[in-house]
Amino acid sequence: MDNDSLRLKSNPPKLYAYKFVSEFYLVVPCLIAYYVLNGLNATQIFTVQAAFHVAVLLLEVPSGYVADVLGRKTTLIIAAVFFPLGLALYAFTGSFLTFVAAEVCVAVANSMRSGSDSALMYDTLIILNREKHYKRFEGRAFLFTRIGTAAASMFGGFLAVRSLHLPFYVNVVTYCLMLPIVLTLTEPPRRQRRARNPMADILKISWRCWRHPRLRLLMLMSGLVQSASVVGIWAYFLYFRSLRISLAAVGLLFAGFQLASALGSSQSHRLSRVLGERKSLLAMLSIGAIFIALGAVAARPMIALIFPAALVWGFGWPVFMDAFNTLTVSEIRATVLSVAAMTASVAFIILAPAFGRIVDTRSLSEAFIALGFFYLACGAALLVLLFRNRSEEVVIG
Repeated sequence: MDNDSLRLKSNPPKLYAYKFVSEFYLVVPCLIAYYVLNGLNATQIFTVQAAFHVAVLLLEVPSGYVADVLGRKTTLIIAAVFFPLGLALYAFTGSFLTFVAAEVCVAVANSMRSGSDSALMYDTLIILNREKHYKRFEGRAFLFTRIGTAAASMFGGFLAVRSLHLPFYVNVVTYCLMLPIVLTLTEPPRRQRRARNPMADILKISWRCWRHPRLRLLMLMSGLVQSASVVGIWAYFLYFRSLRISLAAVGLLFAGFQLASALGSSQSHRLSRVLGERKSLLAMLSIGAIFIALGAVAARPMIALIFPAALVWGFGWPVFMDAFNTLTVSEIRATVLSVAAMTASVAFIILAPAFGRIVDTRSLSEAFIALGFFYLACGAALLVLLFRNRSEEVVIG
């Protein structure tokens, strides 16, 4: 094996480490409490999170295009700079507007990373003649992100018991570890995108994505699953708070949630092979039923339902990513993945403030039930259309 192949072979474990550190969120278990400490209500909390997704919406596709033109490693380096910057704003400020600014920085980082890491992984596997095993590698990568979040949840919960500011200070340091990892990655050789008018080219690729019937439906379904699951995560913290669960216990519960998600992603290639595409997609509707159950009964035993919801969420990620990658070509892969991620951002921007508003004006229970029925109705409609459409065309750049 030549030196270039050896360097490329080291990309997957380095990307696993990058993903682990990039989602080592010490602050997540205490973020709701931190918001409340600083005087934010539920509408403001979900608005701060929606601000993140608005920024992602604006940056997602351009960042994917930058990755296709300038290189995936370049955009991963930018992400490694903006992640600690966003956490530093959280750590050393305490107002609604500065929290919005912090989320915008994190959004820049997330947009630059989103699609670039998966595209670099897939193109690496192409050179190594292992692209058929992509779903396994993506599942393993998702496993490492969830393990990182789980470990951080346990540690962050206990740090928060001492001080709500402490997890933020420590997280700034951990995010600084991303840069040395990404600097050692090797960019796989590929044909790079060239265009005289980048904005027109971005619009052209995006339009091709939405004109492709199967890709469009898969993006909408993925966007529904991802956005509702993330709204659910923040809603779980409100649920824990309503049941007077301690911050240390919240950290442990969220760690369990992440580990369940990690289990789903790591076994996705096996489960999807056994279930087949149709049953794999149908299984994702169970998340909506879980939301309804949590809304119907507010009791500590019901907390157990968040774990199967996490498992299904983790299981779905590699399934969708594999479908997106196989329906496109290397030259525009990061851009197409960013278009798919943008769909999830649009859905979150709609769902999150609406969910927070229902919590403030009605109740958390009614918000859960409304989210569950919305999810089931939209998900069922999309799956009916998807099962009718069997197009396997490749998106051409």
